[in-house]
Amino acid sequence: MLTSSHNEITIRDCDDCMTEDNGFKELYKFTGFITNRVLDGIAAGIQDVLALYPNTEKSYRKIFSIYVEIAQNIIFYSANRIEIPDDEAGYGTLTISEADGAITISGENTITESQKNKLSSIFDHLDGMSVDQIKAAYQEKMMSQFDDMDSKGGGLGYYDIARKTKGKIQAEFYERDGALQFKIIATIETKK
Repeated sequence: MLTSSHNEITIRDCDDCMTEDNGFKELYKFTGFITNRVLDGIAAGIQDVLALYPNTEKSYRKIFSIYVEIAQNIIFYSANRIEIPDDEAGYGTLTISEADGAITISGENTITESQKNKLSSIFDHLDGMSVDQIKAAYQEKMMSQFDDMDSKGGGLGYYDIARKTKGKIQAEFYERDGALQFKIIATIETKK
């Protein structure tokens, strides 16, 4: 599992740390079915919310692009889906939080066992890479992203998140209520 050096928290802890009492301030949270239209609406509001926090100004583009990437993964790959005309809908949770000079962007959704295997392979590959190795792997992945016909990006988004966070990304798989869950947390340092 990749870990963040920020506050030495684990993903399991994050379910309980989204309060100011624990040093984390939740800036934005959405739980429900996400479609491309819902994502457009969320995106419009995020800029307004983040504008209230001066320490996010320089990192806004990274925060926003990571948030969109995580949201798109929920839309495309969540195992909890509904059919709607002319769109895709996956169920999940998206959160943006702030603590001690860092912003965390997290996502959680149900996945299938085969998705777990693919994701494990991606995160095993990223684990322990230096920032330069992550950048090189991202470039390589970008050039070969169309090799996996079942994927809408061949895992490129996770490499991009790792690149933008300089490796400060966590991933975990666990069961809740009999369903396999995937949780990702990306951390961006915002201290000036």
